[in-house]
Amino acid sequence: MLWEELTAKHFEAAVKDCNGVCVLPIGVIEKHGDHLPVATDMITARAVCAAAAEREPAVVFPYYFFGQIAEARHYPGTVAASNRLLMDNLLAVCDEIARNGMKKILILSSHGGNDFFLPFFAQGLTELGRDYSVYTGSLNDARFLITEKIAKAAGTDDLGQHAGVAETALVMHIRPDLVHMEDQNPAECADLHRLDEIKRRSLFTGYNWYASFPNHFSGDPSKATPELGAMIFDALTESVAGHIRAVKADSVSEGLVREFKARAIKPEAGVKTLP
Repeated sequence: MLWEELTAKHFEAAVKDCNGVCVLPIGVIEKHGDHLPVATDMITARAVCAAAAEREPAVVFPYYFFGQIAEARHYPGTVAASNRLLMDNLLAVCDEIARNGMKKILILSSHGGNDFFLPFFAQGLTELGRDYSVYTGSLNDARFLITEKIAKAAGTDDLGQHAGVAETALVMHIRPDLVHMEDQNPAECADLHRLDEIKRRSLFTGYNWYASFPNHFSGDPSKATPELGAMIFDALTESVAGHIRAVKADSVSEGLVREFKARAIKPEAGVKTLP
């Protein structure tokens, strides 16, 4: 169920039908090579989550793109909000989702740059005393689980980290009208190997990605096909449907929220669980 397509009259029934679960797909607006739209992450996240909600009913929040993408500010079309706004805006959105009756919010990202931001956001909720549960996850995790299957179907092990074979194929399946393969020079995907020693030691700077891929493009997409994209899309959809089922079945988080809130108000030694 798409949030924006529900009438006000039918909204309450929709919330009941999905057991109070809302899926919030989150992407960003950033360069995806020269052949894919800047809204690639937002488009793919919403499409997958909408398809998953058809398999396992949930209310799917409208397109959302306020994610962490400061490292792409050097290219036209990027929308990079401040860190404070990212946090405040997502909190306000979650508050509104909960106010509308959905106390289980599943935030799923299709953008790697959100992999630090979203867990940090979820951890921060423990000090705010909200009465709802937030779960965060990455659509890329499901894709990585079938890497060998995708590579075999594509005939290459180079699936790309950004705007490569896998991501290009996905957009070819979802929105083929937005793919412009003729505009992309595959040579621009090369890793420049700057900061390699830093990364080899698992050290992080805000320039790690830019150091390797200043063109914001990683992986030759030339072997991408709509058929490959359909396979990836189906795998992602089933993975997200499984996430929704797990969140619906979760009978523990609600109690944890109450328990932690009560104990955090007046800390005490020892382990004590509340009913």
